[in-house]
Amino acid sequence: MKHKNRIRIHFSSGSVKQRLMLSSSIILCVGFCLAFALVALLVQKQYQEEFTKRLDASLAIMETQGSKIWANPQKYAREESDRLSAVGQQIRITVLDSKGNVLGDSEQPGDVDDDTVKGNHLSRPEILQADQSGRGYDVRLSENAGERFYYAAVRLPDQGYLRAALSIADLDRVTRKFWVGSLLSLLLGLILICTVTWFMADRFTLPIRSLTKVARRISEGDLSGRMQGQYTGEIGDLTHSFNIMAESTEQAVLQTQKKQEQLEGVLQGMDDGVLCVDRNNRIVFLNQRARELLNARDLKEGGILDGSLLIRQLADRMRSAGEQGEEEAARRETLTTGGPKEQQYNVYIAPIPGKREDGEVLAVIADVTRMRRLEQLRSEFVANVTHELKTPLTSIRGSIELLRSGDRDEETRQYFYDVLDIEAERLHHLIDDMLVLSQIENAKEDPSARRCNLKEELMATIERLHPVAEKASVTLELDADPSLYCDCSPTRIGQLFINLIENAIKYNVPQGKVTVTARQQRHMAIVRVRDTGIGIAPEHLDRLFERFYRVDTSRSREIGGTGLGLSIVKHLAALYHGEVSVESEVGKGSTFTVRLPLSPE
Repeated sequence: MKHKNRIRIHFSSGSVKQRLMLSSSIILCVGFCLAFALVALLVQKQYQEEFTKRLDASLAIMETQGSKIWANPQKYAREESDRLSAVGQQIRITVLDSKGNVLGDSEQPGDVDDDTVKGNHLSRPEILQADQSGRGYDVRLSENAGERFYYAAVRLPDQGYLRAALSIADLDRVTRKFWVGSLLSLLLGLILICTVTWFMADRFTLPIRSLTKVARRISEGDLSGRMQGQYTGEIGDLTHSFNIMAESTEQAVLQTQKKQEQLEGVLQGMDDGVLCVDRNNRIVFLNQRARELLNARDLKEGGILDGSLLIRQLADRMRSAGEQGEEEAARRETLTTGGPKEQQYNVYIAPIPGKREDGEVLAVIADVTRMRRLEQLRSEFVANVTHELKTPLTSIRGSIELLRSGDRDEETRQYFYDVLDIEAERLHHLIDDMLVLSQIENAKEDPSARRCNLKEELMATIERLHPVAEKASVTLELDADPSLYCDCSPTRIGQLFINLIENAIKYNVPQGKVTVTARQQRHMAIVRVRDTGIGIAPEHLDRLFERFYRVDTSRSREIGGTGLGLSIVKHLAALYHGEVSVESEVGKGSTFTVRLPLSPE
């Protein structure tokens, strides 16, 4: 048993450059943010200590003026605030009784927190702290002033509370400027470190990128790819080992490829389909011809053999062969697709010698549809020709025997002479039509084709058939565009028109009408022959253009048809890259439409 060494390397998503830049950016952001936060905290703490000292100093002075405070709290608060303002300290003074009611405030009317002067402030954080420990501090936003204040309160024993408040808007402005500057510094730092990291990573990953390009070239089939340049360290060892591996791989692949190409050339050049599956019905090999025959372009090696009814039939036969012995399993099968366009295939199925443990089975598929169809057509043609020749020959032979049998009067002899003439003429027409049809079927192009005016050809045809129409009491009408030109032979296009118009006359009714129109429709000439005759039943329309096919055999023979006229029309239209179709309704008539490509001007 062979062991394969596999090296598994797991990489996180993103390129080396991206990961280096991301890592550096994260480290920079975290470091800057921690540093900025620490500086901001230190600055804020320093400012807070300064505010605490200033407020404590002011409160310490005011504590010694108890008698003056309680004599007139409101007056004291105003005067003390004015005094502090005079020395550059904007401190708000508030005097509260022991129940938290405001007795005096330097900013009357209204409290810093949008309370009324008579509001109760006992629940304020700084008052609660002062009540418990003698002093209390708090920082909060003043809804009335729209800025933050630093509060300090002191409890006056048995009398109440004295509170001082100092705006810290300056501190907030400094802090905001600090953070804005910090963010700008961070942004500049990110740009700088990303730029440096990008160039460093680019230099570091250059050999890796070169190795990747060479590996991609090799994976795409260019086995001559090698690493160029001199590298040191681990990268140098890697490139050297890679080049050795690439060289040995190239030699092995070239040898295998040569053998495979020889085999592929043989298999792909076969007219038959070749298919191989394993015991799990998984495709081991198939050639392009097999895909075409099975009408399954999506089948591929490694996939499951499944799909259409034909494919499932083939899969069942191959599975059955794989379960039997080699001698018993080899077989020939005939598979069909069914339906109106039935396809027939001969399939040879046999297990592959030496692959019994894998259960591999080989199938060779040959399309015999055309061969069977040709055999059927040949048989039908021989039967039809025999039948068509037998009828006039029987009449001729009978007439000759009657003429030989004894004396006949002149009138009787003349009658048999007419019969001989009619049947000989019928044989002549039949042989002519068969020769014409054979020539058309074997021709790919008409060397006698030239630029013909369709109206002129139609007029010539109608003029030629005018006596026939008069005899049948049928009116002929022509309405054709004079500017329609097609590349065709005048003789053969005339024969096409004669067959269609003559049929319209023969299968019409007395006092009937045949209307012939020719119009342009985009790049095609549309010629329609419409009659008011007996019409054709729908079940006959699909086979109407087959050789020797007749809707009404007795009527066709009575009017002298050979059964090849419409088949000639079909093949003549195809010869000039056109087509013919028919629409009909019993009792109302038929319309034959011929589409021919217009001649370039």
